Amino acid sequence: MGFFKKFFGGGRSIDGLRKAVAQQRYVDARYLAEQLSTQPLEEGESAEVEELRIAAGDGLARLNLDEALGLQSCGDYSQAADHLRLAQEQVCSAGLRKDIEQALAAEPLEAEIHVAETDKARSCSSCSTQATTVLTDDEAWFGDAESQLELVLTSYPAALAPRYEAKGEPFKEAFLMSHAGQDDLALSLWLQVDAADQDDLYDFELGALYARKGDLEQGRSMLESALEKNPELLLAIEALVPVLVANGDYPLAEERLQQFLQRGIDPSFCYAQLTNLHVQQQQLDIAADYARKALEAGTTDHRFILLAASVFEETGALTDAEKVFKLLPASGCKGGVSLPLAEFWLRYNRELSIVLDTFNAACRQEPDNPRWQLRVAQTYFAKNWVKDGLKILRKVVNDPRMEADLVAEAEGLLVKYHG
Repeated sequence: MGFFKKFFGGGRSIDGLRKAVAQQRYVDARYLAEQLSTQPLEEGESAEVEELRIAAGDGLARLNLDEALGLQSCGDYSQAADHLRLAQEQVCSAGLRKDIEQALAAEPLEAEIHVAETDKARSCSSCSTQATTVLTDDEAWFGDAESQLELVLTSYPAALAPRYEAKGEPFKEAFLMSHAGQDDLALSLWLQVDAADQDDLYDFELGALYARKGDLEQGRSMLESALEKNPELLLAIEALVPVLVANGDYPLAEERLQQFLQRGIDPSFCYAQLTNLHVQQQQLDIAADYARKALEAGTTDHRFILLAASVFEETGALTDAEKVFKLLPASGCKGGVSLPLAEFWLRYNRELSIVLDTFNAACRQEPDNPRWQLRVAQTYFAKNWVKDGLKILRKVVNDPRMEADLVAEAEGLLVKYHG
């Protein structure tokens, strides 16, 4: 399990998202989908996350629409309007959005609502005697602590789940607040946890929280404490090394990683971290050696694959770089390759027909992303189709969505081809 999934508030699993949608825990699912969308995913996974996000949004919207329709039938137009406005924010599909808009159109004018409200007790006692609650995301997130705990633990090692489940309520409350991103409140709750629950897991969670808040010294101290109590706690091992690196403690970070390797602890993680450690210090030849060991140990993390390929390319090991880029899944177009591999080939004027197909497909899939339009233009230039390349280049060079490095590439091409 990659540390960054834990340390930076990620660690959400697609399995957990699937489970939340299947159990109709749509607020949980929406939250998980948002978290997963910020993480590197394979193309198939990205598509599934998007489908599940839509299902969750529509599920919430449907609940609020149904509630609104019931309230309208009882004459409670003010509450119904609240539900409908929230449904508008949550809905994803066009058909359901139309249903919501029709329900909104059936709402009385604001001046009429007050009159209707005064008569609602007489119109429908079943809905006038109880207050209805709008299904907001924040309120629903902590509606069922047991379900939330189960959901979060899907992203933890299975062997640790029973230990977390056996904790006292103060520990669980602090734990859930941490994973909801409520760091300040979570910290105050962690500091109130009973002494009996202040074990290695407590030290890990509190250390990760301190580090996430930027207090690296406190974070390091708590994570070291966790490892003193349980030297085999992989979560704390994965958390400690990036804290040391972030704090500039490179020699100590390498020392700890070598110690972990000597004990046989997670070689793929250790070699990947050693790669990153030496990249940070611009020691790319050493980084390349560790990258090879990490790959041999079975590292498959998407971000590491990109890092390793970049290191190989920077050190001139182009065959190794291409081999690693090929580990990435192909883009959606038939016969296409991954976008990073296509960009690699473009840099060396290779496989240009496949490259062009891949970038054209990316333009269709992400029409608002000028990066791929620029890449198409660059491929045209590589194929000596200068006129076609300039035509696209002039359209994208001033696109405000272009990142600075891409703008520099585009401007350089305009100068080169006298555009």
